[in-house]
Amino acid sequence: MLLSLVVHTYSLRYWFPATVMLGTAPAYLLSWGVWRLLSTVLPARLYHRLDDRLYCIYQSMVLFFFENYTGVEIVIYGDIPKNKENVIYLSNHQCTVDWIIADMLAIRQSAIGHVRYVLKDGLKWLPLYGWYFSQHGGIYVKRSAKFNEKTMQKKLLSQTQSGAQMYLVIFPEGTRYNPELKNIIADSQAFATKEGLAVLKHTLTPRMKASHIAIETMKGHLDAVYDVTVAYEGTLDSSGQRRPAPSMPEFLCKECPRVHIHFDRVDIKEIPAEPLFFRRWLHERFEIKDRLLTDFYESKDADKIHRFPTEGKPSPLSLCKTVPSLMILGGLTLPLLLTENGRKLVLKTHLMMAVGSCNAREFYPYILDSSSVMAVDWIGFSYAAVIAFGGFMGYKRKGSVMSLVAGLVFGSLSAYGAFNTSNDPKDIKVSLLSAGVLALVMGTRYKKSGKILPAGLMSGLSLLMVFRLLLLIMV
Repeated sequence: MLLSLVVHTYSLRYWFPATVMLGTAPAYLLSWGVWRLLSTVLPARLYHRLDDRLYCIYQSMVLFFFENYTGVEIVIYGDIPKNKENVIYLSNHQCTVDWIIADMLAIRQSAIGHVRYVLKDGLKWLPLYGWYFSQHGGIYVKRSAKFNEKTMQKKLLSQTQSGAQMYLVIFPEGTRYNPELKNIIADSQAFATKEGLAVLKHTLTPRMKASHIAIETMKGHLDAVYDVTVAYEGTLDSSGQRRPAPSMPEFLCKECPRVHIHFDRVDIKEIPAEPLFFRRWLHERFEIKDRLLTDFYESKDADKIHRFPTEGKPSPLSLCKTVPSLMILGGLTLPLLLTENGRKLVLKTHLMMAVGSCNAREFYPYILDSSSVMAVDWIGFSYAAVIAFGGFMGYKRKGSVMSLVAGLVFGSLSAYGAFNTSNDPKDIKVSLLSAGVLALVMGTRYKKSGKILPAGLMSGLSLLMVFRLLLLIMV
């Protein structure tokens, strides 16, 4: 019985954050879907800006669990620029947590909304997320002869021409390094020997094509390449042999006490354009990674093992960067769970996630299905989402706690009002109170300041909401 309790307690470490992250995904996706539909008549630049904001909210919530909840210590070697840049992020690849590490660095530059990935083509079938990563600017590539250069170039150009800020994550090895898969390591080392390249021990031989195309296509848009080397502490067994890096469930179960991240910024002007020279440059960067990882895992000095040679500094992540996002997504998810149609929508979304069939052709018809739209007050829920998002942005940009509190309070009231009107279109009391107060308060602020954002926009939206609610009881 005691063993069973221990096992269940251990599994809850993973299932609790997994349930929250997956449970809030439908509300997040619906908010994005509403914005995507509204933005079809707007400039692409405007769509990308708000899409990045929405992505920032969800990924910040994810980092609450991967950093604040797990209590993992992040040790950074090197200086991360304080200002946001358009960059390509090149890293060694060991496990799925590597995707989260990119977010960890990006949030420390307030650039997490701009993170986009170059991923293996097979990952596009990842339920829900595979499709959304593509919508957010991610690129799926096939290996070797099947690699479609023109498709990648076209997507990158469309992103840069629309003014999207870029934090493009690429893992040049193409395959995760797993010390237990000896045949993959041997094949990689044999290829390096055949090509006259240095043989690497703790990484695989990097592939250059995706990195080279990305850099050359966006060279006028990029500021730098971030060369990142990641090592997970606690991956040596009792005999000193390297074990596989932790999976996401293992990481959430707090099996990794510390992550070491070596950061090196390379100015885009220093990177050679000619393919042969670029290949040499990229391999040399991985030779540096290999030496760093050799020191980390194999140093004979007890004071130097489990650390990189240079000085590292712990970098704790403030709860102020993650908890507001958790509250916003939780506040948007709760009203969905309180309505019958909302619960059906959440269930259907999760079923699509389970079978990996969530794609644009299936998702949009469900949003636009008349029986679903007429039953749920989508306009009311969207209005609530805008209020909550506005409060979050006021807090993020100006540090205004009052904006955050007001956004959450009025967003929750409006969501509850939308819940009421979903069940009874004549029950407008809560929604009318929330919209009326906001129209009055924000209208007064707009009259004093004359600023369109946020006072003018919110007062206008709230006034339109008041008129809409009055029409509901008149017809």
